[in-house]
Amino acid sequence: MVLAVLHKVARSFAGKEVFSDISIQIKSGEKIALVGPNGIGKTTLFRILLGDLSLDRGEVTRCRGLKIGYLPQEVELDKSWTLLDEVVDAFSHLLEMSERIEKLEHQIAAGEADKAAMTEYGHVQERFEREGGFTYQSRMDEVLQGLGFLEEEYHKPLSLFSGGEKSRAYLAKLLLTEPDILLLDEPTNHLDIASTEWLESYLNELDAAAMIVSHDRVFLNRTTKRTCELKSDGIDNYAGNFDFYTRERKARQEQQAKLYQRQTEEIERIKDFIQRNIAGQKTKLAQSRRRMLSKMKRLAPPDKDGKAATLRIQSSGRSYLKMLEVKGLSKSFVGRKIFSDVSFEILRGDKVGLIGPNGSGKSTLVKIITGELEPDHGEVEVGGNVTPAYFDQDLSILNNNDTVLDSVWEEKPQAEAGELRSYLGRYLFSGEDVFKSVSALSGGEKSRLALAKILLLPANFLLLDEPTNHLDIPSCERLEEALAEYDGATLIISHDRYFLDRTVTKIFALENGTLRMFTGNYSEYAAAVASEEQEAVTTVNAEEKELEKKARLDEWEELKEKRRIRKKFEKLEKEIYETEKRLKEIDIMLDDEIVQTDWEKLHELQESRAELRKKLDDLMRKYDRFESK
Repeated sequence: MVLAVLHKVARSFAGKEVFSDISIQIKSGEKIALVGPNGIGKTTLFRILLGDLSLDRGEVTRCRGLKIGYLPQEVELDKSWTLLDEVVDAFSHLLEMSERIEKLEHQIAAGEADKAAMTEYGHVQERFEREGGFTYQSRMDEVLQGLGFLEEEYHKPLSLFSGGEKSRAYLAKLLLTEPDILLLDEPTNHLDIASTEWLESYLNELDAAAMIVSHDRVFLNRTTKRTCELKSDGIDNYAGNFDFYTRERKARQEQQAKLYQRQTEEIERIKDFIQRNIAGQKTKLAQSRRRMLSKMKRLAPPDKDGKAATLRIQSSGRSYLKMLEVKGLSKSFVGRKIFSDVSFEILRGDKVGLIGPNGSGKSTLVKIITGELEPDHGEVEVGGNVTPAYFDQDLSILNNNDTVLDSVWEEKPQAEAGELRSYLGRYLFSGEDVFKSVSALSGGEKSRLALAKILLLPANFLLLDEPTNHLDIPSCERLEEALAEYDGATLIISHDRYFLDRTVTKIFALENGTLRMFTGNYSEYAAAVASEEQEAVTTVNAEEKELEKKARLDEWEELKEKRRIRKKFEKLEKEIYETEKRLKEIDIMLDDEIVQTDWEKLHELQESRAELRKKLDDLMRKYDRFESK
């Protein structure tokens, strides 16, 4: 079923066209990746689908009653609410029904309900159950915990939440409202790896359609099955995930280049024929060729990759072998232990990825290393000739009152304006862009400017805290390439698994207050962890099987013992029966008049009876012991 259609849509801002001739259909259950460089209009397209923006040309058609949910990169929440208030608001209709049911129940119990009230009670109760009135709390817990929230945070005021926590809270509410179409703009920016993987699973099981903008290529590969590349003059569709898109796009470009080259050569050949023969004997043929040439539909030149930041990272030179040594670091906030007894070394040329759940202390650890925070215990020793540069994910290095040019000038005041403008051009700030206020920049532009600031001066130790947040995929790729060529050491906090695979050779995993070190990239680390978990499961299973086997053997031995005892019991019963039978026979014989006159026979029978009586008493004592067991 087609949920929404954009047909030949165009939109401009301040007289400048953002895009035109945009046509796309969104069908039920489709998961679509929307790709394209920053500034191409992806957010604008989302707002057009929502109905927030008017069109210059074209039309938008939506199904009647269509429910669209939108996650922007920056959210605004009611600061007077708690996390629970915000998320429960997704079920406001259920809460209203619950209140109505309760009111009707009071009327019924008081005998005040008429036929209409009884009918309404049945309808409301049926609808309440059908729409999840008895399961919404468990669904809410699943989503909140999947996105990394703890139960003790449910009643925490949103005013105390960071920007990233607010985005996660908004995403939780959005998922629970169950829209027909989800529009997600960088949904993984504030998620850790575990929460990102949870969201992947959730979206894959979701019946709703989704259009996703993300720089996380692993996330796109695992959640989408169609990729739409937004361009200024239209949308190119690819029937596959991001990896399929990159392969198919390259193949299309190569084919387009071949066809364009072939047509260009054909045009030049025809032009040459016309020029040589227009005034000669073949004038009519030349004129015919000229008419044919004028009617020929010219192919567009092959697409070129859009602009991306051109990053080059200068090293400040060779340092001592040991660039950083961390000894026994511990840190707590408001009585809550973040981590304890963390120790490690970073050597010259090391490429380290620092990972862990949100709240595990990754940024805190880096800020202790940079000197912004003091540890509770332990020490940090920086080696000789080490020149660090620090990218803070909060972009605190930027001053909103500065212009782009002034912001970089602060790092190198002796530089000429022309030199800095040329440098900023590599980060896609050209022309009048350098005079923009920092406050007017988008999230992606601010990230590029922060990178420009920290990379302006040479450094041989980079500490990067979520450097890819807000960057588009081409800029992520340029940063990966620059880091691959960089000969200094790096310590990178990131939840972008693809980025980590391309940039690090060691993983430091901070979790539950302790640090685990692994040599290899993220995929190798994840495989090792999965193998360990599988081995642990196998060990547990083997132990369980061994215990089951032992239990079966014990049960068999117990059964054999019971059978042995039962045989003894049956033998005893038989012996008692035979003894009692013999006693009865002797008693009958003793009553016989003939026997009573035979003193010798009588004496013999009486002795036999006494022995049998004693034997029976012994047997009955044994019998009583058996029964008492």
